[in-house]
Amino acid sequence: MKIDPHVIILFQKLAIDHKGVFSHVDLKNFFFTSNQLLFKRKMNPFIKAGLLLRFTRGFYVTPNCQLEHLSQRISPKSALSLGTVLAKELIIGSTPNKTIYAVKTGRSRTYTSSMGRIVHLGLSKHLWFGYDQFDNGVRSANKEKAFLDTLYFYQKGQKFSFNVYSDIDVSLLNKGLIQKYLGNYPNPKFRKFVQTIINQGA
Repeated sequence: MKIDPHVIILFQKLAIDHKGVFSHVDLKNFFFTSNQLLFKRKMNPFIKAGLLLRFTRGFYVTPNCQLEHLSQRISPKSALSLGTVLAKELIIGSTPNKTIYAVKTGRSRTYTSSMGRIVHLGLSKHLWFGYDQFDNGVRSANKEKAFLDTLYFYQKGQKFSFNVYSDIDVSLLNKGLIQKYLGNYPNPKFRKFVQTIINQGA
């Protein structure tokens, strides 16, 4: 089935509004159908033309989609954190290309496709704080909480592309805010570990 050029223009305009991320429902609305067979028939030409790619169950993306926005759409209650925020704040160097780190309450999940990789690490509810920043509708941790999240998951065995002992510029962090946040972490071993990293970078 050939795609009407006018439909392509409408789709490209919608893709800009959606940051290149479409849910199953978004696309059914675009194609004006709730019939699954007709939906697939209308969508397949877009996939064959490379205008749409399936990322994970229920979500499709354009080749230039914003992974940060996709992360938020997959898990609306998640927040960008860890290396994604630290790199953005220039506290570490770059993170792996097309990889997004975020946190959420509940179980950890990783989503991988040819478009990139989204890592959602699961936190306990009592550690859900410090995620009060929004950029273009995407929630993220402040840099101090991203720092603590990084060390927290590092102690739990999470591997990172950077060295937590030598690659984090702690001089750019608010130490008073970190100390305040540490009161929410009952594990003295973790608090001591955080203090070690801060002292090494002082």
